[in-house]
Amino acid sequence: MGSSVFFAIRDAINAARRDAGVEEVLELHSPATPERIRLGCEDEIVRRCIVKPKEGEKSFFVRI
Repeated sequence: MGSSVFFAIRDAINAARRDAGVEEVLELHSPATPERIRLGCEDEIVRRCIVKPKEGEKSFFVRI
């Protein structure tokens, strides 16, 4: 039952990405938190928040 909810959320995010003109493949990790869902939609608001690293910089975020 829980997996059907996850896949329904993933399909909804893919539909939102198509509406925004994003063609990249979605990589959604479980659990589908509100933050991951919002960032997965990748609309104009999310694009404004992207910080691109300068040359030689490494990300300080760690995926657990």
